[in-house]
Amino acid sequence: MGATMTDTRNPKVTWDGKTWHASLPVHDGQTIDVRWESSVTYVIRIREKESGPWGPGFETPLPTCTFVDLKPGIEYEVEIRPKTADGEGDPLPITVHTNETGDKGNVIPFPKR
Repeated sequence: MGATMTDTRNPKVTWDGKTWHASLPVHDGQTIDVRWESSVTYVIRIREKESGPWGPGFETPLPTCTFVDLKPGIEYEVEIRPKTADGEGDPLPITVHTNETGDKGNVIPFPKR
């Protein structure tokens, strides 16, 4: 598992599932390298409302997510669970309804607890 955002002229940011690494260009070809560990990730699951059991979902360290290709005029349930070394926390349920074109704005910020 991992994520990478990079461009030869821009900063490079990677996440290997545990540690973030950022390489920031400054000047004269030099860079500043930074590393830190994320102690909390989030497990996200989505389904059509009351459609059966939750799927496996996905894990992300980011505090927002975007859902694409949702069906128009459908109510969806989203479950967000914080995950630490101790396991998954209690679910935070959210219900969203797509409009007739299938989008909801599609960005769901994680509510603060």
